[in-house]
Amino acid sequence: MNIRYLQEILSRIDEIKVIGKNVEVGGVICNVMGIVRHGMEIRLLILQYDENFQQHVEDSEAVELFDTPSIPESNRMMMRSDRKIEATNTFHSVEKVFIDEREFKVDFSEHQRLSTQEWEHILIIAKFLNNGWQPNEIDFQSINMLFLTSLKIEGDYISIPAFNMNPELHFVMGPRSVIHQVEKPITLVVGGKYPDKLFFLDETTGEEHWVQINRVYLSDMWKEMENVFANPKFKEQMTPEEITQTRLDFEKRFLEICPRGMCFPIIEYECEEDIFLQFYSKSYLDAKPLHKCSSMGFIVRPDQPTGILGLKLKAAVIQYPVPKNTNKIEAELFQYIHTTTGEDILIK
Repeated sequence: MNIRYLQEILSRIDEIKVIGKNVEVGGVICNVMGIVRHGMEIRLLILQYDENFQQHVEDSEAVELFDTPSIPESNRMMMRSDRKIEATNTFHSVEKVFIDEREFKVDFSEHQRLSTQEWEHILIIAKFLNNGWQPNEIDFQSINMLFLTSLKIEGDYISIPAFNMNPELHFVMGPRSVIHQVEKPITLVVGGKYPDKLFFLDETTGEEHWVQINRVYLSDMWKEMENVFANPKFKEQMTPEEITQTRLDFEKRFLEICPRGMCFPIIEYECEEDIFLQFYSKSYLDAKPLHKCSSMGFIVRPDQPTGILGLKLKAAVIQYPVPKNTNKIEAELFQYIHTTTGEDILIK
């Protein structure tokens, strides 16, 4: 850290316009600071304070201070959604914002916890204070307990658009994904028949859902990637040297995840439209986490658009390799992901 660095941060701020309007949503205090312009890019900045998050953090720190050393964590404990301490982001999925009657589309959003060691955001807040912004209801909260949400507005601007001194704000929400815990044991039989629906409960709410498994099979990802590298379209996009280097990089990384001769189990299923399922093998969930240098994610699409019930056919990958001759897999329907759309936020 030096003065030149601070000067560089300040030089990026070409213009700011204070809004300074508060709203409380679900116990989270939100202060819409205003708009900042960097070059031709403008962003709407919002500070959020979640009292429940602060309480969770304080409780967790107290447990760590007085509790005895715990058993080494398993993958299950690492991945459980209720183990993660996260603040609520009220503006998680904003698609567009109306400032009075003018509509602004949102390219993307960023959400970051503030820190007294991270000077860029602190200096931006200081600039807003110098321009008359009032930090109502969050002025005495610890900096480390505040979160800054930055909404990047679509388009190029030579100046921040004009609006009233006391504008009405309307935030239009898009879809968001929420993880729910299940942990229902299931024995998967490769090539087996699944005539009945499997019912499962949300561990937190007790709400019942269902899944109709269509089939379970093993996929040799090494063979699948060979097909990708052999695809004429792939060869049209890269030189032979680039293909060779890409193949070597893939093989080096993938060997850490899946040795040759091993396969990933695939589950094709039908369920409610706005739900997607995550399966894991029980042996993986109960194992101690391994810190690997490489990680990969695979998206598998079923060959058929619909399943035996006439609904959209979906696929889930158990990204834990098994031998090619595996017949049964002791697994768990570990979590489901629910896609939902939040209520719009109106600040008058």
